[in-house]
Amino acid sequence: MNVGSWSELSSKLSPNAIKNLALFDTTLRDGAQTRGLNLSLDDKLSISKKLSDFGMNYIEGGWPTSNPRDMEYFREVKSLGLKCKIAAFGMTSRNPPNDELISGLVKTEADTIAVFGKAWDLHVRDVLKITNDENLSMIADTIDYLKSHGFEVVFDAEHYLDGHKNNPDYALETLKAAKAADCIVIADTNGGALPWEVDDAFVKAKEVVKNDLGIHAHNDSGFAVMNTLVALANGANHVQGTMNGLGERCGNADWMELLPTLGLKLGIETGVDMKGLKKLSRYIERMTGFSVPRNKPFVGLNAFSHKGGVHIDAMLKNPRTYEHMNPEEIGNSRVYSMSEQVGRSGVVDAAKRHGYALDKESDEVKKLTEMVKERQGATDAEMFLMITKLVDNKKEPFNLLGYETEVSSTGNAKSEVKIVIGDETVHEISEGVGPVHAMDLAMRKALGKKFEMGPVALSNFRVRIVNQEKATAAQVEVFIEFRANGDAWSVSGVSDDIIKASEEALIKGYKYYLLKR
Repeated sequence: MNVGSWSELSSKLSPNAIKNLALFDTTLRDGAQTRGLNLSLDDKLSISKKLSDFGMNYIEGGWPTSNPRDMEYFREVKSLGLKCKIAAFGMTSRNPPNDELISGLVKTEADTIAVFGKAWDLHVRDVLKITNDENLSMIADTIDYLKSHGFEVVFDAEHYLDGHKNNPDYALETLKAAKAADCIVIADTNGGALPWEVDDAFVKAKEVVKNDLGIHAHNDSGFAVMNTLVALANGANHVQGTMNGLGERCGNADWMELLPTLGLKLGIETGVDMKGLKKLSRYIERMTGFSVPRNKPFVGLNAFSHKGGVHIDAMLKNPRTYEHMNPEEIGNSRVYSMSEQVGRSGVVDAAKRHGYALDKESDEVKKLTEMVKERQGATDAEMFLMITKLVDNKKEPFNLLGYETEVSSTGNAKSEVKIVIGDETVHEISEGVGPVHAMDLAMRKALGKKFEMGPVALSNFRVRIVNQEKATAAQVEVFIEFRANGDAWSVSGVSDDIIKASEEALIKGYKYYLLKR
């Protein structure tokens, strides 16, 4: 690598080396190109407000000439009073003054125009079907025209890293053609570049680019964050990314991984609300419908979870033993999972989290440890239910007396449940899409006669075969995740009947909610 060594790379990524860092969010444009993702105008405006409050410097709101919704966005976003700059996206033109697409960019009256042009001669020849010189003229003329209308212009050198590998001299010529731009962004559009290729390209680009230099990295090879760091080490001060790594194919550089690396690992000033990182990730998850993987670094539900008994015992003595950072710095939290490897220290800590002070040598702790091992693990909610029942014999809020479920050939189902609440038996019937849905609706309706159930929602439902060798006679584990009032809890049920397993999990989940209230 041109940076010479890892120590030299580290020094080039020091707080003193990188200043005036510009964070350019493209969730609403490149991120919105995720397959299966559709954002309404209200969605985009709501997300824009969140991104501005979080501390983004730029929000790329969309491609206004590609659809009426994005043009409407640029009209509406002005009324939000955002603290960041709003950028409109477009492409270079052969005749900017007479091009309706360029005229549409001008009409947005956005703070910034991000315009992309081809930096790979293969695209010039096979896609645009023009000469290399004509492409250079398109880049220069489009930027000059937009600058003449008073816009800050960001030039995205599309496919630059592939162009640099195949024809480095021409790739550099495209950067020279964009000399009037306020910032020139080198893009790894196909996401296939390796870190040392990014290093080489940026070293050479810095020799000809006197403007601000930026990086737009896709993640098709899994190096988007690393490639962004390499670009910063070689003089970039403008970074583009998306929330939760959304984007074409495998997505873009993910702010959820990049920002804590920059701000907390490297000490570089980012200006964002770092403690709000996980909360923002969850918000984007809900708005887009694209789930954040449980094992996602930093913000995933499992990012700071601990299962093994040895791990938990060490963590209780010193959290640094098995964590690379304090989860609270990014708004995440530490979780101890009660697994078949659980030790008594873990049980004591679980009890403490739920308000019970238990002695490690007590009979209750020994019994609870045995119970967890016997059932081969327990979620935090299940630990709470076991502790309340064993330690203080807390009265259960309800009991399921019985149920009947009918399923039609179309898949629709009807479920009838009888639930005992105190001295009263409540009977309800509901129809749903499948037996589990029907049972859940009937249980909620029955419980709703006595309790406030409105805030509770099922956010995840999964089925796992426990002993596959028994084929259709195998046991299944049903895992259900609930959410209410900002809290989340998960439970499971195991049976050779998926309906019975679901019944067990639903009962646990609702009992946890009612007892915790």
